[in-house]
Amino acid sequence: MAISFRAASLLVGLTGAAIAIGFEWYAATGWLFLTERTSLLITFWTILPYVMMPLGGYFFHRRDIQKHWLSFCAFEVLVVAWIYLQTIVIYPDAQGALIFLFLPLLQAGLNLVVGVVFYYMQYRWDQPH
Repeated sequence: MAISFRAASLLVGLTGAAIAIGFEWYAATGWLFLTERTSLLITFWTILPYVMMPLGGYFFHRRDIQKHWLSFCAFEVLVVAWIYLQTIVIYPDAQGALIFLFLPLLQAGLNLVVGVVFYYMQYRWDQPH
């Protein structure tokens, strides 16, 4: 049984969000960080790019574009997990927590740019020649 594109992109987004929250938990050494408003806002900010991933199911109807979007999202989750691992676990630094502020901004911007490019490609391929 094949999994639908929307379910697959939701699964990739949830996996990425779980990984990001896991690294936040590791950096904060426990769940106590979720008791403060600022930490909740940072957590929501960290999850924002992963919320954007399943939205491809509402914009892309061509199978080839859907496959490219899903591949892009999975690759992004892996690269971001590697960056978190490098920044938080392997080479810890006093400024390492800033990655939770700036990496989601870069991710969201990249998601928007790639999404617009894929949507434009889909639009152009659907046009009669």
